[in-house]
This record gives sequence, C-alpha cells and structure tokens, in this order.
Amino acid sequence: MVARGCALALGLLVLLTPLAARAQVVPDTAAAALPEADALEALAETGDPEELAELLEELRAQPLDLNAASADELALLPALTPLLALRIVAYRDSAGAFGSLPELRAVSGISAEVYEAVRPYLRIGPPLDVPARRASRFPRFPTAAEWRDVRGQAVQRYARRLEEARGFAEGRYAGSPDRLYTRLTLSAARRVRFNVTLEKDPGEAFRWRPGTGTYGYDYVSAYASAEKIGRVRQLVVGDFTASFGQGLVLWRSTALGKSREATRGLSRFGSGLRPYGSTDENRFFRGVAATVLATPALSLSAFYSRRTLDATTLDADTGGVSSLGTSGLHRLDAEIARKDALGQQVAGAAAEYRHDSFRVGAAWVETRFDQPVVPRSAPDARFAFRGTEARAASLFGHLRAGSALFFGEMARAEGATAAVGGVEYNWGRTGEAVVLARSYPRHFVSLHGYAFGERVGATQNETGLYAGVLVRPRRALTVQGYFDQYRFPWLRFNVPRPTRGYDARVSLTHAPRRWLVQELSARTETREEAAVLVDGARTVAAVRPETRQSLRWQGTYVFSQRLTLRTRAEGVRHRAQGEPFATGLLLYQDVQVQPAPALTLDLRLALYHTDGYDARVYAYERDVRYGFSVPALYGRGARQYALARWKPLPGLTLEARYAVTRREDVTALGSGLDETQGNRAREVKAQLIWQF
Repeated sequence: MVARGCALALGLLVLLTPLAARAQVVPDTAAAALPEADALEALAETGDPEELAELLEELRAQPLDLNAASADELALLPALTPLLALRIVAYRDSAGAFGSLPELRAVSGISAEVYEAVRPYLRIGPPLDVPARRASRFPRFPTAAEWRDVRGQAVQRYARRLEEARGFAEGRYAGSPDRLYTRLTLSAARRVRFNVTLEKDPGEAFRWRPGTGTYGYDYVSAYASAEKIGRVRQLVVGDFTASFGQGLVLWRSTALGKSREATRGLSRFGSGLRPYGSTDENRFFRGVAATVLATPALSLSAFYSRRTLDATTLDADTGGVSSLGTSGLHRLDAEIARKDALGQQVAGAAAEYRHDSFRVGAAWVETRFDQPVVPRSAPDARFAFRGTEARAASLFGHLRAGSALFFGEMARAEGATAAVGGVEYNWGRTGEAVVLARSYPRHFVSLHGYAFGERVGATQNETGLYAGVLVRPRRALTVQGYFDQYRFPWLRFNVPRPTRGYDARVSLTHAPRRWLVQELSARTETREEAAVLVDGARTVAAVRPETRQSLRWQGTYVFSQRLTLRTRAEGVRHRAQGEPFATGLLLYQDVQVQPAPALTLDLRLALYHTDGYDARVYAYERDVRYGFSVPALYGRGARQYALARWKPLPGLTLEARYAVTRREDVTALGSGLDETQGNRAREVKAQLIWQF
C-alpha cells in the first residue's frame, strides 16, 4: 500500500510540474505562509494552536508598526524570542526609525529565516512628528477620523462527521452531530473591539435555556476591549486572559512547549491582560480587567473574574465537588449535570517596571470556590488542591546583559515555593542557545499557571533542566537540538512511585533557496511508566522505562506562488522494557495549488502502518481559518483531505474541507459511544468569513 501511495505522489508531482515550469521566478511572497504553518505545527505538538492562529490572522490583517511596536508586542510573534524583540527596540532607539522592512536584517540575530517568518506581520507606518512624539509620554487618543475607521468580521462554520456514532444511533446524546461555530468582531480606530464567539459541539443540544447557561449554542463568549488610549494600556469587560512572568502563577495564553524549535518559547514576556475569544471553555477569566500606565515604564494591572465551571458534585451529605471538568462537552445527562456546577471567583493584580536593559514585576492571585473541592483519596492525589480558597504570588524579571538575557520567576503558593529560570544567549546570525531550570514541588498548587515543563499545563510535581542550541554553520544550514532531563518527585496518575526521564531531539534544516527546504529530525525519549510485575501468584505495582524514538524527513518545494509541494516520511518505534519494539511508519504528500488568483487548494495523501497505539504518529493538517487538526494515526490505513479557499469578492472568503480516514485492520472505529461501524471515518467542514 505504501508503494502504491509513493507512485501516486510521484505521478501527481509529474502532472503538476508543467504548471510550475511556466513560472520560473519565485516571488518574494511565495514562501510567506511556510513559517506560519511551521509555528502552528510546533504549538500543536504541545498545546492548542487556535489562539495563536487567531493572533497571526489579526496581525496579518493589521500588522504591527515596526517603528512603534513595543518589545512585548514583537515578542508575540513565534519567530522572535524576547531577546530579539529587545534588540529590535534598542536598535530602533539608537539608529532611528526603520525606513523599510528589509532594514530589519541589520539587527543582530535577525537571520534570513527569522526575517521571512516575521515579515507578513510587520509594516512601516507613517512617519511621526518628532517634537509631538517627544511631548507625549503616553499613547495618544484616537482622532475623530480614526474613530470613523470601523471594521468588522463575521465567521460562520459548520462541521460534521458523516458516519453515525453509537451515541447518536442509540439516542444517548442530547443533540445532533453538527458542530456550529459563529463569531462576530467589530473594531474602531484599531484600538476598541467588540467580540462574540458561539459554539455547539457534536452531541450538544441547540436550545434556549438561560438557567443552564445555554443560549441556543452551548458555549457563549464575549468581550469589549480598549487598548493604548492615554494611560490605559488595556481595558477588557467580558472574557480575558492573564499572563505574567514565566507562567508560574498566571498564564492563560499561548505557550510553546518542547518542539523542534529548540530555543524558542522558553523565555517569555507575559502578554499581560488580553481579551479572549477562542473556544477552549476552561482557560479564561470572565469579568473586568485593566492595565494602566502609572509612568511610561511602570504598568499596574488588576482584574476580577466571576464564572462557573463544570464539576462533578458529591452527594448531599458529603458536599462539595470531586473534580473539575475539562472537556467542555455537554452531550450526556451526566455531562449536562456537571455543567456550571461550581462557582469560581478570581481576583488578581500585577505590577511591572520596564527599563531598556531590565524589567521586574510581581503578580498575585486569589481564588475562591462556592463549594469545597474534595479530590479523590488515591495516593497520587494527596497533594492535589482541596478546599475553597487558594492564593499565590510571584516575583519575576528579565535582565539583558550584552548578548544574554537572564529570566526567571519565583512563586509561593500553599506553603510551597516554586521557581523557574534560565539564560538565553544569541551570538548574532550564527546561533543562539538557552538553558532553563525548573522546580515545581509536589505540594505547590498553581490553579492558573502554565509554566514550561514535561507535562504541559501541570505546574506541579516536577523538576528538570533543559538545554537547547541552534547554530548556522553555513548560510543554508541550520542545526538545532535540545536535551531535557526531568524528574517527578511524587506519584502521577496510575504511576505508583516517583519517576524520571529524559528527552532529546536534534534536527538539521537545509535551505539553499527560500523556495527549497529540507529537514531531518531525530528524537528519543525514555520515561518510567507504570507496570505490573507478576511474582508467582502475586502481582506487584511497579514502574519500568519506556522508550519512544522517531526519525523524520521533510522536504518543501515552492515551485511558484501557484504551487507548493511538501513531502514527509517518518518512522517511529516504541519499546517497554522486557517487550519487543512496536514500530510505525508515516508517508504523506501535500500539494498546495492556486489554479486561479481567488482560489487555493490544499491536498494531502497520507499512508501509515503502525503496530498499535504505542507506535502512533501525529500529523498536523491545514484546516479552515481559526481551526486546526492533529490526528493520531495508528493501525494500518490511509488519510486524505482536501481544503479549498475561495475569495469571490473583496472581503468574502469561502472555505470547505473534506477529510477521510480508512483503516484496513479494523471493522469499527472509535470506542464507547463515539464508535462507528465500518473502517472509514469522514468529516466535512464549511466556513464563511466576511470582512467589512
């Protein structure tokens, strides 16, 4: 089957080559989308890239002014580390305003790769009057003409899996298998914004029940925000996120974990308070938040949130809740009963002082629940949060010394002290390195933190040391890699004793031209996991090391603005001590073709063959705007998808996506109520975006 797929991919390449041959000159913008896709794929390896996708779309529509953007704003771009963002601002302050975007290459550390990745999100704004600029120490108020600049965007998405799952066939789910997503955004003067986001997941009922928080759609999110108006840096009423320091106490925005980008995402500039309009139903606050500038260098932030959370309630005699819901699904009677079962109040504050070479800050947060949280009595849950109140506070800072940026945060919560810190070093365009150490005690409780670690989002029960390096020995060659050694001082879920492990990755990227890129990546991770040992008639709970290794080759060829090809081959093997290796293989061919200026097509044919779930392979897929897909492929089969994006009129975009997975080794897919008969799973999506 793999050989047949290779033949099909080769045949497709031969058929499309004449189309590419007619365009011998590759435009400067031909490869602009490649760094963005790489950034989203890197985030998809460790988290939810939806918020990053929304941010990049926003910046593509309204790019940052390179001569006015702060280091914090520049650091929002995935390709820019905080150190590079500070260097850009320092260069601008010393050499004067940038006259054009290519002048950015003069900043130390801005390689051709970094420049290509950030160029779509930057612009050169109109020149400012120098005396007026010096007279105003704070952002000016919008003029009457700017207030008349009102823009809007409406998004409507429909998605559905075509095969009927058992939960629908048996009438167990409350609603239809349709997934609905609606979003409306209005902005004025580029500084004031209103947003409403609505979503119904498959199986949820579309009904009007305000008493249960259901207003047609099961999930409703909204906010009104203003930014950069006088002393007001940010003001949000409605849904928002709070991210400060390195994420020990407060971090509810996009956060990169370990990925092939070995030196990116480790040091962080917290984005502070930001409005929230994504569909993750857990990772946000709801209330009012504001950041004001006491002086141009000192910002003060405060927020208050009151919302309800999904939770499993205990019986009336015991009282309280046993666990918090995280799925956001309300399809079954039990899931509906958990919806909005627990009230939560959160109050927080932060202060940050910024200087050219350093910044220091402090953050504090207090959480109160309407009912006590009573975790299960298992040994691994001994140090889980319990009770009705939790408080946490931290100190954080950055110090730039020549080519190095030192960063760190120390936090105190529930009688325990956690710390994370490190140094980022950049020696110009030839390379960069980062070292990060972390210590999150087992009894440290951070309800709203999201610091860097092996367990994404779990800032507790972990210590580790990470080292990453990136070097460019030649103009067209980049070598990068990391080594991360970690330990879990206490038990994890279903793991009967403290464990340890290590993770290492190295990748080589060869890009002789902007339109031709090859990457070879190898990774190995060994971690102790739960095992059951048999000793005669007895069984003993124990741990044993498990190793997962992968080798990936990927090539991207941008023939022209009308045709891009991407090919990937990946092998995986997994072995638990005392057992044979389980292996897996993935091969896919991507084609992006633009048959007409208003029409773009993304096609993929993927073939995979693995020895089971342990040898699964992940493959990030292009999706409709603001959507994403990262299926785990295992067994023996093929996956294909086609994505069409058509812009028939200015401001109007229509998107449609069809994806199908076929397994040759099963007669049913999925499990439980999501099980479908047959060996085929199909999904359709359609989306309309209207910008006005």
